Amino acid sequence: KKFQISIYDPFNKKKYLKKKNIEVFREELFLKKKKWDMVNFGSSIQYLNSLSDLNNVNFKNVSAVLITHTPISISKKYISKQENSKNLYQNIHSIKDVIKFFKKKKLNLEFKSRNEDKYISAKKKYKTFSLNMLFLR
Repeated sequence: KKFQISIYDPFNKKKYLKKKNIEVFREELFLKKKKWDMVNFGSSIQYLNSLSDLNNVNFKNVSAVLITHTPISISKKYISKQENSKNLYQNIHSIKDVIKFFKKKKLNLEFKSRNEDKYISAKKKYKTFSLNMLFLR
């Protein structure tokens, strides 16, 4: 089966680019308009101020959400300075809040795994681990 792949890149120089079955867009409006089968957040949700920022994504038809290599706190949310960047901060969300957010979207946590701690660029506190999480409808 041929896949259609869409990539949201708010820093792309071009407003919209399409090559074969891959499209790249920088307009946030497309996140709400498009119908998605699967959404992948690869080490990115820690850069959102709040999980509610994800409400800009149309989750209506989504059957799977994959979160990879993302620092998640087992106890509570906090902000941490990113250790490999001078002026970058990460919002380390709690696992409870992440699960609750996707449950409201009718997506349930089906699988989670832990990555090596060396991949966490945030200061570790409140039992923070680099996690992979799979949510399914």
